[in-house]
Amino acid sequence: MDDGALYFSVNRPEHWSRRGRTENLDIGDAVRLRSDARYGVLDTAAFGELEGVGTVSAFAVGLFGRLILLDDAGDLWTYDRHSRHHERLFVSRHGLFSASARLAATGDTLIVADPDGERMLAAYDVNSGQTRWSRTGEWMDGVYCRPLALYADARGVYVLTFADPPSEEEAAAARLSGKARLRILRLGLSGGLIAAIEDDRFVLKLPADGGEHGQPFLTVSPLGDMYVYDSLGRALFAFSAAGELLTRMMLPPLSFAGLAVDSSRQIYVGDSRSMESEGEDDRFILQFGESGELIGKVGGFRGKADAILIDGKDRMYILNGEQQTLAVLDLQPQTLAMPGGGALEGFWLSSAFDSADRETVWHKFTLEADIPDGTQLRVRYFADDSGVRTIEGGIWRIDDWIARTDLTAAEKLRGLSGFWSEPVVNPGDALFFGAKGRYLWMLVEWIGSERSTPALSRMRVYFPRQTLLSYLPAVYQQESGGRGFLERYLALFGTLFDEMEERIDGMARQFDRETVGGGQLRWLASWLGLDTNEYWSDDAIRRLIRAAPDMYRYRGTRRGIERAIETLTGMKPIIVEPAQYKALRERGDWRAVVDRLYGNDPFTFSVLLHPDQARSDMEKVLLRQLVEDIKPAHTEAKLEWLQPWMYLDLHTYLGVNTVLAEPSIFTLGDDRSMPNDTLIVDANMNRRLDAHMRLGMDSEME
Repeated sequence: MDDGALYFSVNRPEHWSRRGRTENLDIGDAVRLRSDARYGVLDTAAFGELEGVGTVSAFAVGLFGRLILLDDAGDLWTYDRHSRHHERLFVSRHGLFSASARLAATGDTLIVADPDGERMLAAYDVNSGQTRWSRTGEWMDGVYCRPLALYADARGVYVLTFADPPSEEEAAAARLSGKARLRILRLGLSGGLIAAIEDDRFVLKLPADGGEHGQPFLTVSPLGDMYVYDSLGRALFAFSAAGELLTRMMLPPLSFAGLAVDSSRQIYVGDSRSMESEGEDDRFILQFGESGELIGKVGGFRGKADAILIDGKDRMYILNGEQQTLAVLDLQPQTLAMPGGGALEGFWLSSAFDSADRETVWHKFTLEADIPDGTQLRVRYFADDSGVRTIEGGIWRIDDWIARTDLTAAEKLRGLSGFWSEPVVNPGDALFFGAKGRYLWMLVEWIGSERSTPALSRMRVYFPRQTLLSYLPAVYQQESGGRGFLERYLALFGTLFDEMEERIDGMARQFDRETVGGGQLRWLASWLGLDTNEYWSDDAIRRLIRAAPDMYRYRGTRRGIERAIETLTGMKPIIVEPAQYKALRERGDWRAVVDRLYGNDPFTFSVLLHPDQARSDMEKVLLRQLVEDIKPAHTEAKLEWLQPWMYLDLHTYLGVNTVLAEPSIFTLGDDRSMPNDTLIVDANMNRRLDAHMRLGMDSEME
């Protein structure tokens, strides 16, 4: 129908940038409101509801988000947030550490630091409670250690301690100066001391009255940088992974507690003030930049924070000792507001679309957009023949006004406010009304919600006006009163015909494997006998379609199976056929091993695969299905994924998943090594808990 119609199409990032000005928008595969990841509450655990658990004073986060809790009785508990199940890790009154201990966890290892206990530092298995190693006394390889704070990650264990032992002379000097030197001890996961980090400026402020010092906090970023916060002195120290003091920042004079750093080196501290009145809670987690500048508040949490921890997935855990709750926050996409405005809005203001003809009647515009509930796209427009208007008392070319760099976006819109049409809300296909002139300007506004934003991928502007009215007798076109109504009414059918013609014109693209996806691509694959489902990725299906000629040429052969698996996974498999091990099987001493590995059926062959060729159970199912489809009908295929270790009499292949190396000395440190022929035994340590106990061999349970 629109054989004579022309259109402008805006559907690429460069189109949106070149043809207009944007405000608070991100331009990618679609144009959306700007968004960022902000912390929001994922879950809240209430410890006061847990039977047998006292007041929780410390916590750590183990594997899979499992919480480890220490209560005021010194009892240790594990807690699963998902099932809400809790149980003791040690028996009551275990005596291993006190209620004032500090906790940290890495993997399945729990680290406990107890300045008041016999074991100053110890590591326990989270699953069994067995001791892995421990340190007693206040000296560690000649270095003083009395833990003030504790942290652990995959790199090791970090302990904050005073640098000097509490002798009378040192105590007197500290009271006079009002500060005490600090040190960070870095240990390996086996408990050995790696480094002692200190600096003359790294000190803890002491109270003037000689009372207890403030609680210091220690955390380590995923990049290895170490941070210490002195709650009394309000000083935040940042060390590099190499142990160099990078900066010392002073935080605002508030009652802070807790310290955490995310993967972007953003610093978070909590507000530990006690609220006396029942008014609105104004305690937030404050976010600081890498250099210590205040960025703002974490809006996802409000309340007292006694301890903060951020795990490897940037999840934040906040302990509120007052209410005995633990809030879990994760990063969630959040729509950003207009700069200086506060509204979750943005806009695209076009420069002129030029039809090249005066008095052009602009026909319609179409949008391809995803508009979630609670959001809107609004479109306004106006047309003009000259492109010049009086704006705020001056004569301006409209495009020059839009391009001005000395005006804010709001000032540009205010100058053009009297020209726009009424807004068209959430249009898919809409006619222009009153848009007559050589040039056309459009204003597209995005209105989002806190979590959602409209996404506009394509816009087309059609001209000149062509409707089905031109196909009716002249009498319908000459009636001025009813012409407008007929044009709008017939435009409904015109849109239907236009979409149908566009689909017919683009029919060839529906048969191009490189341009289609989803169900259409799977339909094309079915033409070639490829049995696919929703778990197959589009890229994998395209590779199989490209390789289909070779796969069918060698279908049912070893080469065909190798080609299909290599096409799907990127790696060639190893196929073992009965003829290859027939001679080995005829030797009686090898028959049992060969049968266990490959079977005794002459019509069964084995396909040996690398673990990366199918990382999930679903990928393994899909790969088995592919082999079943292309193997000879009378045979059976055994798929084996080779693991990178050596087990004799199993699938161990030298140079494939096993490597033999020259014997080397086992090195524990620069000055400690062990020859390769050494046998380690634990003499006189049998039947001892925390040392060497073998149930059923030298110990029994009654």
